Amino acid sequence: MTRLPQDKERIERATREAQSIIAIERQAREAKTARLRELRLSAKASAPTETTASKRKSLARKASQKTIGVN
Repeated sequence: MTRLPQDKERIERATREAQSIIAIERQAREAKTARLRELRLSAKASAPTETTASKRKSLARKASQKTIGVN
């Protein structure tokens, strides 16, 4: 069974539109990635020498040392 010419045109148009949407979404995603990278690098440059991961580890250790007395 063969497709009608109008179906072929509709499929091609839909393909073009889908590719256009994908390209727009890709550009938005790349722009967001670049923006977040710049924020991360600027925060890293202005951050003190102690990293946030080591701060989190020290807080976790302090919290785990607490004991509850039961009478």
